[in-house]
Amino acid sequence: MVLLEGPRVVRQAQAAGVHLELLVLREGERFEVEAERVETVTKELFRTLSQTETPQGVLAVGRAALATPAEALETARAAGWPLVVLDGVQDPGNVGTIARTAAAAGAPALAVLPGTADPHGAKAVRASAGHVFYLAVARASWADLEGLQVLGTGAGGRPLDEVAVEKAEALVLGSETHGVSRPLESVALPMAAGVESLNVAAAAAVLLYEVRRRLR
Repeated sequence: MVLLEGPRVVRQAQAAGVHLELLVLREGERFEVEAERVETVTKELFRTLSQTETPQGVLAVGRAALATPAEALETARAAGWPLVVLDGVQDPGNVGTIARTAAAAGAPALAVLPGTADPHGAKAVRASAGHVFYLAVARASWADLEGLQVLGTGAGGRPLDEVAVEKAEALVLGSETHGVSRPLESVALPMAAGVESLNVAAAAAVLLYEVRRRLR
């Protein structure tokens, strides 16, 4: 079950196949999507229900599909993409932004390891603008990645232009604080002197669009 806030997120979720069980509108709002149940509530009650500081007057509760790790991997393989894996990325805003970028770049699947924020949590869904629902999303463990050609990211890795990131079966993005939690062959982005690292969502954007460029 997922909480969807804002008209754009609700429409994107429904377009991606999320079944809307409840649509809640703030009094005075006009918004039409197909939902099992529609309720209109007062502005005061809507403000209480919303998790945002400036509610947009529309929220919904939907049911989203969750893939198995094997299904997510097969979806990635079928598209010729690495499986995008998040390892200990705790900020739901970063998780949602990475999901949105993955969908935009063409990556079809996302797996999250323990310690990573829920991609279907309300804040992550908002950060993804609803595009997380276009991905096959799975909760995975390191055991699910055993036997795969896995590439990590982080300082000390080989330069991006020397690594065939597009040929990896799984691309693991670690937390900004601790990096990837297992020793892996890794790739690093070039940095100007004095700059230690990029935000993980920014690094993901560079890597995913480089994969897209090479695959094309």
